[in-house]
Amino acid sequence: MTAEKLRSHVTYLSELGPDSEGRDVFVGLTYGETVWLIDYRERRARGEPGWSRDQAAARELSARHHTAHIEIVIAQAEKRFDNPTIN
Repeated sequence: MTAEKLRSHVTYLSELGPDSEGRDVFVGLTYGETVWLIDYRERRARGEPGWSRDQAAARELSARHHTAHIEIVIAQAEKRFDNPTIN
């Protein structure tokens, strides 16, 4: 999968959105928080020493992101059900 296909997919799923400067960010997070969380996940996947000390911060950012994502999905579903395309 190319990076562009992945970006398109996660944007469609409301995982990514633009920040005030038009940069892709995880919904609910700032650009800096998004970069930090991606870096943390990469360090953890590689098993680099020290990733565990950042685990609490990563959990908090992930929770904020997932909460924002769920709020978007709920709003989209409510809009869809309020305005069904099929009668």
